[in-house]
Amino acid sequence: MDVMVDVQRLMQVDKLLRERDIPYEVTVADTSIGITHNRNRSPIPNIQRPRSPIKKAMDWRDFYPLDMIYNFMDYLEVQFPSTCTVSVIGKSVEGRIIKMLKISNSNASNTAAWLDGAIHAREWISTAVVTFIADHIARNFDELPLAITNKDWYFLPVVNPDGYHHTHILDRLWRKNRARVGTTICGVDLNRNFSHYWGRGACEYSSTDPCHLNYRGTAPFSEPETAAIKDLILYSATPFKIFLTFHSYSEVISFPWCFSNEPCKDYVTLLEGGTSMAKAIYETNGRMYKVGNFKDLMYSATGTSIDWSYGVARIPFSYLVELPSKQHRFLLPKEEILDCCKEALNGVMALAQFVDTTKPSVHTVIADKKWSAL
Repeated sequence: MDVMVDVQRLMQVDKLLRERDIPYEVTVADTSIGITHNRNRSPIPNIQRPRSPIKKAMDWRDFYPLDMIYNFMDYLEVQFPSTCTVSVIGKSVEGRIIKMLKISNSNASNTAAWLDGAIHAREWISTAVVTFIADHIARNFDELPLAITNKDWYFLPVVNPDGYHHTHILDRLWRKNRARVGTTICGVDLNRNFSHYWGRGACEYSSTDPCHLNYRGTAPFSEPETAAIKDLILYSATPFKIFLTFHSYSEVISFPWCFSNEPCKDYVTLLEGGTSMAKAIYETNGRMYKVGNFKDLMYSATGTSIDWSYGVARIPFSYLVELPSKQHRFLLPKEEILDCCKEALNGVMALAQFVDTTKPSVHTVIADKKWSAL
């Protein structure tokens, strides 16, 4: 919303917004300048003014709506401009922006790490974990070990902004995006919409029924949310080495394949990397995560993001992390958020260290960015 404020009421409005934790910025400090230039038919000068401070308003003691998540990302960019960059990588089915945060020292030799959450809208803890890790890396970047600073970190806290928004205003347990079939909003399961083995196998792997929770969509990457991820990763100049997608609930660290019991070629390495994460988590709070092939630990699925990231994008360390809690399912109490975030952070830090000391057996060659099996 754009609001024009009388100069005599500026302090009053400023106080009102701040008391209510409503983020804002001054885009035009003095509209009379623009009016005068318009009357003279001259262009309005591009006056660069400092942005107003953006309140973070997040302490990970509660779950936050989409606008606060996006505001938090902007806050990090303002506070740490030398390392943090916010960009819009696409728009959702309903036209909401898909906002991503990158943290990097811009070293040309860096590899890249990807972390995302809320591909399934109701899994709020995944967004909390991704933002918590981003906050820690942004704030402590100069003091962190080389295994962290030698990577470009890409954070997509909300893959599914339409669904996530919907869970905050109407249906807490909505899972899919908000795609329409005709005039009906049925939604697509975005974690069945990636291209690797899309649509193969039995119907329980992914469904052709728009009303099913695992509806895969009309084609691979039919949804703008998954297409945005594909385009960013495949056309990145920096090779991705880590892909982490956070879900809930099961307390599991899994890796490809989701569609087969056959071990992937890097099975042992991925098992060791996942175990390093699980060990760090256990040492934080005493919580035990299972580690293994997704299909062995969970169920069968096709068109998933980790099968695509490993099998097509050739990201060697690809994991799907199922966060707590088995007891509360998708309705994790807010009192447990911080513990969950801290243990996940330590798990990611451990994985980053492991990755830098290990060479996977087969995926050391980065795929052609124009891979034919998009």
